[in-house]
Amino acid sequence: MHYLPLLLALGLLVALHELGHLVAARLFGIRVTRYTLGFGPAVFTWRLRGTDYVLGAVPLGGSARIHGMNPHELGLDPSDPTSFSAQRPWKRMLVLLAGPLANWLFALGILFALYTSGTHVVVPLTVGTITPGSEAARAQILPGDRIVAVDGKPLESWAEFVELIAQSPGRELKLGVERGSEPREVTVRPRPDERGEGRIGVSQQYVYRVHGPGQALLQALAHSGNLVTEGTKMLGRMLQGRQGLVPTNPVGVVKQSSDAAGSGLGAFLRVVVSLSVALAFFHLLPLPSLDGGRMLFVLVETVSRRKVPARVETFVHAVGFLALLAVVLTVAFADLRQHLRRADTPGQDANANVSPAPPMQDGGVPLHSTTPHPTATAPDAGTPKQPTAATPVPNTPDGGQALMADELGP
Repeated sequence: MHYLPLLLALGLLVALHELGHLVAARLFGIRVTRYTLGFGPAVFTWRLRGTDYVLGAVPLGGSARIHGMNPHELGLDPSDPTSFSAQRPWKRMLVLLAGPLANWLFALGILFALYTSGTHVVVPLTVGTITPGSEAARAQILPGDRIVAVDGKPLESWAEFVELIAQSPGRELKLGVERGSEPREVTVRPRPDERGEGRIGVSQQYVYRVHGPGQALLQALAHSGNLVTEGTKMLGRMLQGRQGLVPTNPVGVVKQSSDAAGSGLGAFLRVVVSLSVALAFFHLLPLPSLDGGRMLFVLVETVSRRKVPARVETFVHAVGFLALLAVVLTVAFADLRQHLRRADTPGQDANANVSPAPPMQDGGVPLHSTTPHPTATAPDAGTPKQPTAATPVPNTPDGGQALMADELGP
């Protein structure tokens, strides 16, 4: 496990988020009374342009205290031009948006650096490795085959293929396969994994490639966009009851991310990208106590042309924060119980060739968006996949799946 680097990275991402709020507030002339890096007793403090910058004893996370954001702040003058509450709605909206924007721009910068320095890019809908004895092996699927359809339905992405297989444990499926220029059809019956999701024992193929600056920027934009898309789909499935909370809870996400972070610098940076985008996505949700919830109040004020009473807004944020905390603790406790139950039940190998449950897909948010990377806990084969340098790869953006291909294996 590599929890310490992961926790440090997450703490710095939170500090970066708060720094985004600080910079935007200062640009609009709003006073920021205090910015703290970390928590606990202050180790070092210095004052610059009216703001106290504090280094906490534990350098994890951060916070920015913006003057007037708390409507019950002592001595707050509603007419103070340096107060957050005295600003026009569009200015307050931009200050709230600046935190998630900082996280997204940081992720975009890392992706751009990875693509320009060289990284692994997926070969769309192409099989890379096959687990011996799996359903794919029995169906005589070979590395280099393109999976183009499932039960006659054309596929648009590997992630769609993964989802269709996961939803069909024990059900016979007909796969449309292209081998070179020869189309063929094979039949598979996905085996259920430990979560009951279907697996056939294949992983996607990828190749190593260096991108020029323009192409790298397009790839980075597509990649980050795909993380958001996958996070949105996952949230939709959770709201529809098609996916439980436990597989995407903080304990599972941290464990998967921690395992992946030990696979090298590139894998660790991919984890950081996923966490940064997930943090931005999470804070934009229109929930009380989050940036998205505060933005919703500003939007209501803009439409109604009346400010929401301070007591009402404070009450809603307080209740919302407690509800979010309760949900996080509930799903974390449920996952802990599940792990303890598995530990007490020896020999769960009725399906010896069934691959372990995969990590969350590209946007596995934690909002996670999610955490994709080549790692020894590869989603299906259970072994790290080797890139196939001989396979050509198109010059078009890969839909955001590059750098994360080996996670998407049914």
